Amino acid sequence: MDARKHMIVVGYAKVPAQSTTHATREFFSISLLVEPPDSRVLAVDSTAATAMAREWLSSLLVGADLTADDAPYLAAVDRNYVGTAAGSIKQAIRDAWRRFPAG
Repeated sequence: MDARKHMIVVGYAKVPAQSTTHATREFFSISLLVEPPDSRVLAVDSTAATAMAREWLSSLLVGADLTADDAPYLAAVDRNYVGTAAGSIKQAIRDAWRRFPAG
């Protein structure tokens, strides 16, 4: 990774009290490594409680274009993530998309 060429975009959301993650943190975050000229996500990290959830989020978002609509990714969370943190995950994705300086 070249820090002069790549950008990290982070999205945040509150964690529900009944979520496993809430035991260790109040906020969920998702970090996206992006190469700005292309706007494509190259790598993903998050504060999800399990390695499996972190890997799933990475497989969902690597390759995503942050200048495109986030709706397909939010719909995938609705369809394929069955857990109390689904809302936090969706909010963090929305927040990251919002923060990306498009254009």
